[in-house]
Amino acid sequence: SMYRSEWVDRGYPSTCASASAAPPPPDGFVRVYHLCEAGYAVANIEKNRLKVATFADANDPFELSVFYSRDPAQRLRLKAFIDDVARRYGIVCFSEDWLDPTLWSHYGHQHRGIALGFDIAEHVLLPVKYQPQRIPFPVGPVADHVDQFLGTKYASWAYERERRIMVELTKAERETVKLPTGDRELFFEKFSGEVRLREVIVGPLCGEDVVALRAKVNSLHSDVTTFKARLADKFFSVVPDEPTVPPRKP
Repeated sequence: SMYRSEWVDRGYPSTCASASAAPPPPDGFVRVYHLCEAGYAVANIEKNRLKVATFADANDPFELSVFYSRDPAQRLRLKAFIDDVARRYGIVCFSEDWLDPTLWSHYGHQHRGIALGFDIAEHVLLPVKYQPQRIPFPVGPVADHVDQFLGTKYASWAYERERRIMVELTKAERETVKLPTGDRELFFEKFSGEVRLREVIVGPLCGEDVVALRAKVNSLHSDVTTFKARLADKFFSVVPDEPTVPPRKP
C-alpha cells in the first residue's frame, strides 16, 4: 500500500496503521499519536497546541507511585519528591500507533474522537517502561529519578505503547478557565519545530465531516494528511477508511 515500504525502511513495523495513508517521519523524528475528544482535537489544531496532563488529572493513581518505601523517613522523602514533581512537571501522552481499539475506547471518546499524529524530535520523547512491580525509592539525589518516575507504568498498560513529553510547567503556555468549582489553570505545549502535526485521523464513530475538517487543517497547517478511520473487517483493529485517504502527492 501507499507508503508501507517507506515506513518499514524507517524501522517501523509493516503493520503500522498509517502506512497506507501518510508518509513516514524524517530522520531524527518519531511519529506518535495523541487521541482525544473531537472538540478538543479541533481546538488543538486551531490553537497549535496540546493540553498538558498534570498529576491532578492522572487516570491511574499508581502512576503517582512507581516508587515505594517501607521506611518511615524514606516515605517522607518520597512524599516530598512526589509533591515536588507534581508541582513542577506535567506530561503529554502519545501512543506509537492508533490501531488498537482499546485505545480508542479509553482515550478516543469511545471511537467518537480524533487521533492527532505528530512527528516529535527523538530527544524530546520519554519512552515509557512497563513494570510488573513497584520500585524501592532510591536513596541519594532525587533529581536523577524524575525521568524514571514520569516514565514508568504498571505492566497491564503496555498495550498503550506510550511515549511522553515531559513538560516543565513554568515554561508551558497557560490559560485560566472558569469552572463551577472555581478557576482552574490549564497548561499547554505549543506545536513547534520539535512537535509537528502530521496526521488528523477522524475516529470511526466521530461526527466530524472529514472533507470540511481537511479544508480547515490545510488552511492552518502544511503537510498534514487528514482521513477517517474505520473498524477492520477481519481483525480487531482500527484502520484507515481508504476512500477518505488523499491520493499520494507526485
